[in-house]
Amino acid sequence: MKYLIAIDIDGTLRHSDGNISHKTKKIIKRIVDCGNIVAICTARPRYYALRISKELGLNEYLISSNGTEIYDNINKKNIYCKCLPKDECKMIYQETKKLGLRVMFVSENAEYVTMFTRNDSQILLDDNNVNKILKNDIKQIMVISKYKELVKKYKSKVEQKTNLRIVDSSNEDKDEIWFSIISSNSSKGNSLKVLSEYLNIPIKNTIAIGNDNNDISMVDIAGLGVAVANSTDELKKHANYITKSNDDDGVAIFLETLL
Repeated sequence: MKYLIAIDIDGTLRHSDGNISHKTKKIIKRIVDCGNIVAICTARPRYYALRISKELGLNEYLISSNGTEIYDNINKKNIYCKCLPKDECKMIYQETKKLGLRVMFVSENAEYVTMFTRNDSQILLDDNNVNKILKNDIKQIMVISKYKELVKKYKSKVEQKTNLRIVDSSNEDKDEIWFSIISSNSSKGNSLKVLSEYLNIPIKNTIAIGNDNNDISMVDIAGLGVAVANSTDELKKHANYITKSNDDDGVAIFLETLL
């Protein structure tokens, strides 16, 4: 029986120190060698998901930006992409600029970021290039700032819009807090369903492994939903099975049961 296995990265696949253990890499290789398909399914942009996939020896399919894109790495093309309304993107840029909030717009394989960049895959977005950049398809927007009350107030405003969805947000104990915006009908779960149909794998033969609330949709839709022990209480309520924590190689321990 062939399985499609979707695995989240942060807090699920990776240890708290950011590393992926040799044991996990070894087990994933064995799973793939048995004819199964393993796909990274993350809130992170494509370039990051590709880097993790390469580290794991995976070179086929990945789901990025909280399920707004499915990328076929064999043929170097999108299988699926669901973007935000362009007028909303422009409005968010204008509103957050007035508030002094830093914003990231994810398009194709890059992040366009206001105020400053933090890595080579990020490009500075300002009044000089915003009209050109926002003509592109924007998959996900992240609003982030140390001004926590302003972030929370703006989040409440976005939540009132029916064509946008807040899919992910941070805890308030961070120096900066953030939230992510995608189109209202996008999710990791929907993309898992689309990918299973594309690969002609029955949804009952899919497995989803995650740790956070943005993983609920894929855990719900998969034939088997798995939560690592460090998952949110809400995700655990939706999971069929709870494995060890990310720091205890919970992904590898679960996948061993398939072998």
